Amino acid sequence: MKNSTRTPLVKHLVLIGGGHSHLAVLRKLGMSPLPGLTVTVITTEIEIPYSGSLPNYLSGNSSIDEMHLDLRPLVQFAGARLIQQTVTSIDFENRKISLKKRPVMEFDFISINIGSKPDLSRIAGASTNAIAVKPLANFIKRWDSILPTMIERIGDDKKCSFVIVGGGPASVEIAFAIHKRLKTELKSTKNLNELLCISLITAESRLLAQHNLKASRIAHAELENRGVKIVVDQRIKNIDETSMTSTSGKNYRSDVCIIATGAGMQAWPIKSGLKCNASGFIEVNSFLQSVSHPHVFASGDAASMVGADLPKSGVYAVRQGKPLAENIFRYITERKLKAYKPQNHVLALLSMSNKVAIASRGPLAVKNRGAWILKNFIDRKFIEKYTSLPEMKIELNLSSGMLPQSEAKELKNHAMRCAGCGAKVDRNILSSVLEDLPITSKAEILNRGVEDASIISLGNNRQLIQSIDQINSFINDPWLFARIATNHCLSDIYAMGAQPHSALASIGLPMASQSMTKRMLNEIMRGCVDALEENDVTLIGGHTAETSEMQIGLAVNGFASSDAVMKKGGMESEDRLIITKPIGSGTLLAADMRSKAKNSWIQAALTEMLVSNLAASQIFLSMNATSCTDITGFGLAGHLVEMIEASKSNIEIFLDKVPALKGAPECMENGIYSSLHNSNKESEIVITNRDVFRNNKLYELLFDPQTAGGLLASVSAEKATETLKLIHEAGYREAQIIGRVTSGSSPLPTIKLMKSQV
Repeated sequence: MKNSTRTPLVKHLVLIGGGHSHLAVLRKLGMSPLPGLTVTVITTEIEIPYSGSLPNYLSGNSSIDEMHLDLRPLVQFAGARLIQQTVTSIDFENRKISLKKRPVMEFDFISINIGSKPDLSRIAGASTNAIAVKPLANFIKRWDSILPTMIERIGDDKKCSFVIVGGGPASVEIAFAIHKRLKTELKSTKNLNELLCISLITAESRLLAQHNLKASRIAHAELENRGVKIVVDQRIKNIDETSMTSTSGKNYRSDVCIIATGAGMQAWPIKSGLKCNASGFIEVNSFLQSVSHPHVFASGDAASMVGADLPKSGVYAVRQGKPLAENIFRYITERKLKAYKPQNHVLALLSMSNKVAIASRGPLAVKNRGAWILKNFIDRKFIEKYTSLPEMKIELNLSSGMLPQSEAKELKNHAMRCAGCGAKVDRNILSSVLEDLPITSKAEILNRGVEDASIISLGNNRQLIQSIDQINSFINDPWLFARIATNHCLSDIYAMGAQPHSALASIGLPMASQSMTKRMLNEIMRGCVDALEENDVTLIGGHTAETSEMQIGLAVNGFASSDAVMKKGGMESEDRLIITKPIGSGTLLAADMRSKAKNSWIQAALTEMLVSNLAASQIFLSMNATSCTDITGFGLAGHLVEMIEASKSNIEIFLDKVPALKGAPECMENGIYSSLHNSNKESEIVITNRDVFRNNKLYELLFDPQTAGGLLASVSAEKATETLKLIHEAGYREAQIIGRVTSGSSPLPTIKLMKSQV
């Protein structure tokens, strides 16, 4: 959680849904944070499709990326927590949220901005034989999957019928877009007009019933000019695989049916006790505040404003963003709320997918290129507003002349300090301090400082393996951070080939009110215990403290047989080096801190961090690995140096075989490095041909610090292929053989970079 010790955390705001209104709330939080407030965003979709850009995408005028807004950078900019989960219920009286796959979450204030969806229950067979336009993300996936099949079908001279049920703006724009796309894709088909049939069926007496008559007539005429069949006054009651039937008994053929009818609402708001209207939408007052629960706000499609019958339109959701943010802030700080007054008439712009649009407001309507240009401009500006975020620079408060210029510049370049393993102390500093300590030796202590964990002889061929690790929070999610941190802390034991037995926890929490402290500690301990139980480890005690930021440390006890311990030293000539996980988490987390990382990149990295090294450790042990370590703060190169120094061996690394996390090379190419990167790079001195590979996009990743990284082991050449196969089967899908130990030994071991060998 982003916080200063001078500002205690006292309240928790939860935003449910990533709708247009909540985008404005998040941007305001980033620009003008509310000290003492923690914010959580819960949404089922993070890459959010912008509805205004749907016609451009369907018609082939834009790419999928151009119509999506990645919520993660905006949430990071706001200093909030992002959870991709489904809400199952909310206890508004006790202020608790139940999620599908997470512990119950407590809150103080809540805002709901979730999308609506067509009520398919009114049409028999619709849920299985039709595609609903909302949720938009699902519609796009379904459309992308069926479009190639339909194009191929028409290309084979087979008839294909598209039917759009609904007569509102969405259905009209979709009809225009589909017609344009298929005409473009099948322009060489001679008898296309005979093979392709697009129909638009509405229960209303005309298209665009909520718009003026002129707009309706323009849309009707333009669609008919393109061969689209318009059917009015027909309510569909049944849809099967190839046709549909109306309440009047008329039958219509449909190979593809798209439902774009009136909006319906999810069931949980009314089931949870919120006052809703007859259609299930949350009733709000002019402050966008629930009429039954004043600590609850709602906007967009989720809300029904008492006294104002607003259509379920993105235009209103966008316009509600600013007053929603203002009133949430005012309510939290106990100030008077401001009424939101919706416009009686708004400008509606409907794309015709041919660089012409219909503009409609009040009794007026026109169609021209200017309207299309205006629509595109508005759509682009909206997306840019929430994707091109201002950089919030952190200045280092350092008096001039206190440090040499080069050292001061280095500190200022990394004023935004990394967390996770990127916050570790420089390897050389650590080694220097430890070497100078007058540590007393004891006979039962079998190693000192070199290995990943301490080895204490218990006699009878039994050894106690002990390790301690601690990391700062790198993600605004105590439960998820705790699970990853626990995996990270267990990793040293697994690197030794031991089985963790028990652990003591050391938890640091930022200053907060008693209720907030309890909430944070509860989430952390649940996450920690969940991860420990997955690894068959028992929590036996711990310690808590107030710290400047959230921290988790574990002292772990493990046991192993004396003849079954893996160490860093022991590599033998021609051994193969196997890495179990991709690298790059350091640069990705640094990019995430700067709101520069894509959600898909961070999700992939977090998924890898949640994978325990237990199975890999057992496989390496069973395959008689000659050495092993885990890849953490010192980066791949730094840990390779530890292994070659302990083994007094030289190695070759096949750089193009080193697996990288998605997005990591791009982050480094953009100059985003972990604050520990430059210190780690001092280990490049052992790379004999570094100048040859310095421009390789994977080179800098060798020095990237890893959080909850994988294992790195040496295995005999004869067993390497089989070992890798077992590692893959255990779920480490990106594991690779990345190098080999070369013949001979050296008092000053070296690393040589190579191209991969078959």
